[in-house]
Amino acid sequence: MRVCIRRGAAEVGGSCVEVEADGRRLVLDAGLPLEPAEVPMRDLLPDVPGLWARGDGSLLALLISHGHPDHCGLADLVAPGVRVLAGAATVRIAEEAAFFGGASRALAAEGRFRSGQAFEIGPFSITPLVVDHSAFDAYALVIEAGGRRLVYSGDLRAHGRKPGTMSRFAHAARGADALLLEGTRMGADGRAPWSERDVELRIAEVCRENEGIVLTAAAAQNVDRLVSLFRAARQAGRELVLDLYAASVLAATRHPSVPTAHWDGVRVFLPASQRHRVIEARAFDRPASVRHSRIYPDELRASPERFLMLFRSSMARDLERADCLDGAVLVWSLWTGYLDRDERLRAFRGAHQLPMHIAHASGHAHPNDLRALVVASRAEVVVPIHTDDPEACRALGPNVTPRPDGEWWEV
Repeated sequence: MRVCIRRGAAEVGGSCVEVEADGRRLVLDAGLPLEPAEVPMRDLLPDVPGLWARGDGSLLALLISHGHPDHCGLADLVAPGVRVLAGAATVRIAEEAAFFGGASRALAAEGRFRSGQAFEIGPFSITPLVVDHSAFDAYALVIEAGGRRLVYSGDLRAHGRKPGTMSRFAHAARGADALLLEGTRMGADGRAPWSERDVELRIAEVCRENEGIVLTAAAAQNVDRLVSLFRAARQAGRELVLDLYAASVLAATRHPSVPTAHWDGVRVFLPASQRHRVIEARAFDRPASVRHSRIYPDELRASPERFLMLFRSSMARDLERADCLDGAVLVWSLWTGYLDRDERLRAFRGAHQLPMHIAHASGHAHPNDLRALVVASRAEVVVPIHTDDPEACRALGPNVTPRPDGEWWEV
């Protein structure tokens, strides 16, 4: 079995890996670079024969580890005839994003990943393993062929709501011939990372300390974070207010422990932009499905102290019209690097003098957890991917060997 990192050996984002055995090939992820506008169009699609245009038939499938654009953002461009495989919930969530996102596209994949259930494609045996990440339904992949075993981590962490998956992953990777391991946070300091439990407790504290509505900026597809918000609201005696998009994402998980609009303590607000989208698509079944949980501006205006609300800056005008911002506070629950890019948010905060708190847990493993994983896995070789500093990854263990984009190497 041979491997070539087509993109991602020395950058976070744009992940794409090609695997070959007995003349047949797989591709693991087809991600957009984090800054696609800065990549020349001729270089946007990694040079994988048969992935983007008709090939010789040796490319069997594209496997998507999870639904973040830097891992699946180019999947809609693959050539007809190339199978695209992903988790079932990943596909459903992508469909919701496509409806609400306008320019977003559904993930045309066969949703057949089941954690721990192996399947075969050509000479390859593939076992998906669910991992803890800020994307719901994220997987690592164990690829076996010709008596060799390659383990691809995808993106993972040990401080979310599924921490036990890290030890299970280490066990599955034990003795692997090669481990492709993400190293997104190699520059992080030695302090323990914030966990989702920390986020939950901090937001609950903000809710108890303030008498106005608590607006929390978070990603609608970060299901763990929405669970943290629900638990924080419940601890503080508030109700969680989602928009229709976030409510649709939670419903798409079909997971019994994930709160939905039908749970007590969950309400659904329909911003103007989403209302217009529903009307445009004549998708009136969508708001009808949450009608018993709907909340309207007059209720927000009358009792803002009762609510913790998922917020994005596109909702600013809706809340201004609702006149519910007296005493409001903002919690930023995203990567802080995004703060500098949101001019609308800065204007909104300034206009209403909103105090801001930070409460965020990364979707990626801390170096200390990666180091423990490398030790526990006892892989023959560990190759960094999804990292800005592959050389720094050598500190994770003596068996770490960076490989550049475009170089084939034997497993």
